[in-house]
Amino acid sequence: MTFDLAESYLDTVDTDPHPFYEELRSRGDVVWDDRMNAWLVVGAEALKAVMMDDSTFAQPYLSMKAGEGYRALRLNNPRSFQFLTGDLHRAMHRWWLRELLSPQWVARYREDVVVPVVKELLDGLEKRDTFDIVDDYAERIPVAIFARLMDLPDRSPEQLAIIKGLNDRIAEFANVANSLQLEGEASAEAKAIQERAVAAAEVLNAMLLPLAKERKAGTGTDFISRLWAGGKTIFPDWNETDTLDACRRLLFAGSDTTTLSIANGFNMLLTDPKLLNNVRSGDSATTSRFVEEVLRLNGSVQFRPRRATVDAELGGQKIASGDMVISILQAANRDPAQFQCPHAADLDRKNGRTHYTFNTGPRSCPGANLARAELIEAIGQALERFPNLALVPGNKPALKGFMFRSYRPIWVKQRR
Repeated sequence: MTFDLAESYLDTVDTDPHPFYEELRSRGDVVWDDRMNAWLVVGAEALKAVMMDDSTFAQPYLSMKAGEGYRALRLNNPRSFQFLTGDLHRAMHRWWLRELLSPQWVARYREDVVVPVVKELLDGLEKRDTFDIVDDYAERIPVAIFARLMDLPDRSPEQLAIIKGLNDRIAEFANVANSLQLEGEASAEAKAIQERAVAAAEVLNAMLLPLAKERKAGTGTDFISRLWAGGKTIFPDWNETDTLDACRRLLFAGSDTTTLSIANGFNMLLTDPKLLNNVRSGDSATTSRFVEEVLRLNGSVQFRPRRATVDAELGGQKIASGDMVISILQAANRDPAQFQCPHAADLDRKNGRTHYTFNTGPRSCPGANLARAELIEAIGQALERFPNLALVPGNKPALKGFMFRSYRPIWVKQRR
């Protein structure tokens, strides 16, 4: 049976989507959205079934009308991580997960890169009575970490702001494309967003290509050199395009997602005095558990699209070959069938790491451990540095966005 919704997922832009998710859940784990022309998946078991089976429910990017934009963003590289399938994708995923961003390398990056980046940014805020913890702090962390991982020669604040601005244009395209706004009769604005993203990608390519060429020997410990050193285990003829594409993939995948989750974490703390006190008075393990609840309750990426490649059944619904399936990660993260008191932040939750924020299955996020390290340090160091951190009176952060959502602005004061 198919339900007709009184409203569409598209109507939740710049609002708290969870009441809508719960309305969907009351109607079933899988519900059709007529305006999106897609199935919305909110149940954890149904979502897991989609994520685990990327042959039945495939990445849709090249089959979308936005496919031209995606190809251009990925340097028209058919070997891009984003486009690979089957055994080649499995091999690439293992390489990122077990080598490039293995727990051992992430531990090293946390000590040598993440900790000093966060400390330096906090040093710059030390003398300010008030600041926006999103724009002045969270937004600056991932791009600064990217610059150090790549060992960029120019890591000035001005250059990092340029890189971030270019990446923001690409993120804007991802939001439009993933919400299917380029399907059907795309608006002039949606098309313009795609054009701006492609232009931004070309500028980033021009910045990074000389470094990719210089470090072809693969003898350094910077991320670009490590890509050259290990890439030939995936493709014997690994080349500059592959290296450049992988660098850009790390920048995109690790920027807004982490920034917005940091912002959401601070919003949770600063609007809940009891939670703030519990995290502040706890140890590093407490901060780690809190981060998992941030990711579960308020992870920044709301959903991932897939396309059915064959007729299938999912959550009691018949899915036709070619149908779009939108897996709403943040709805599954609050499924009461999997999480007790699903809307509450529970620092003692036994299954806290079983959320779907980083996906699950063969296309799970290989950068999950690095993202966790960034969140833990960003939140933990700030609470330690500013023990009196609080919202500026009258500031009420608003939830913004669609595919990517976060609270902003979050104006804080660091002194009583």
